[in-house]
Amino acid sequence: MTSHSLLDRCREAVSLACRLGASAAEVFGQTVDSVNSTVEKNDLQISKSQFETAFGIRAFVGGRVGFTSTNNVEQIQSACRDAVALAKASPEDPHNVLPEAVPAPPINNLYDSAAETFAAADAVQRMADMLSLAESIDRRVILNDAWFGAVVREVTIANSSGLALWERGSLFTYGVIATAREGARVSSFDFQFGATRTVAQIDVDTPIRRVCENALASLGAERGESFRGPVLLSPNAVSEILIGTLLFQLNARDNLRGRTRWKDALGSHVAVPELTLTDDGRLPGGVATASFDREGVPHRPLTLIRDGVLTSLLHNTYTAHATRSKNTGHALGSARSVPSIGPTNLAILPGNASVDDLLSDMQRGLLVRRFSGNVDPISGDFSGAVKAAHLIERGRLTHAVSGTLIAGNVFDALKSLSGISESREHVYNLTLPYVRLENVSVTAD
Repeated sequence: MTSHSLLDRCREAVSLACRLGASAAEVFGQTVDSVNSTVEKNDLQISKSQFETAFGIRAFVGGRVGFTSTNNVEQIQSACRDAVALAKASPEDPHNVLPEAVPAPPINNLYDSAAETFAAADAVQRMADMLSLAESIDRRVILNDAWFGAVVREVTIANSSGLALWERGSLFTYGVIATAREGARVSSFDFQFGATRTVAQIDVDTPIRRVCENALASLGAERGESFRGPVLLSPNAVSEILIGTLLFQLNARDNLRGRTRWKDALGSHVAVPELTLTDDGRLPGGVATASFDREGVPHRPLTLIRDGVLTSLLHNTYTAHATRSKNTGHALGSARSVPSIGPTNLAILPGNASVDDLLSDMQRGLLVRRFSGNVDPISGDFSGAVKAAHLIERGRLTHAVSGTLIAGNVFDALKSLSGISESREHVYNLTLPYVRLENVSVTAD
């Protein structure tokens, strides 16, 4: 199906839903052409390729809404009929509305034409390169899980407000989880990730070298120590401990339901002045970069926390209408689901200290590369085991530790964190620095 016919199908489905009784309608269409290759325990698995077309139909009858999805073009008419029937049987909600049609300026370099000829054999070769490099670095390293994926995705959206948009993008993602083994000693696992929009910029070497270094560094871990003090989180650990709670608090739908602490916190200090959090759906080369969101609302750069002050929440059309706020263009989803709310390319802005600077100030502390535990996004409490962690004494890394737990509170951490690194790393659609937290409980088993 060509891009024009995909958009035409969406427009036709909108008209059809309205003829069937909808007072308003939206149809989101997508095609996904992907190839994937994986490795398990240093064993190259079979590569897979897949192509799919899908349509998601939202039919509105007054303030009632119904949703259906189909991957069969021939079933669009029945899907529209079902969506209208579901809407008529759904409860009334005055905030079930469609966004107005607003131009979404296109974004350059979302799509690389070379992706069209990137085949399953190419994905297998990239995986073979990852295996070969890891083996050349150190045979003690085991790639427990690794993958390489290439996707070309086209999305279209049309609604009865006159909106009609189309966009095509390519994306290459690759990640690796590795451990190191020496005799009976096994390291903690480490995870690294990479992504790019173009074939020419694929770089599997960097995550492989980084994962090998971290896995080898945690070999021979010793018993840790118990204390209360500073903990330096790697970007992966920042993602695992802080980001989930931040996104829960920033989600306007959760705020609307009264579930968050930040419901009435706009304009208030929620973190130290050194912390600024942004989201930019138009970020060049970003994993989640697109010109419009799941509802066709244009993406734009957004500052969520500026110098520690909460400046905005993440909104879609429903929450913007319900709270009389500006729609931030953060409707998230696919043709398989109704629009939810989520980030695009979320980032903590860099600080002005190197990782070595952050370490040198710590007389006694812990470097945490991974975290495995529980984080309650409502209370902010977190507790669990640290992975690939190192004890810090007098500003220097001493040895890897095992059997060590940490506990604290995200809200307290945000208001007392004492350092943010100038260097950052990509973790999926997140760009994160190292962050030093204070007064964390560290317990050695």
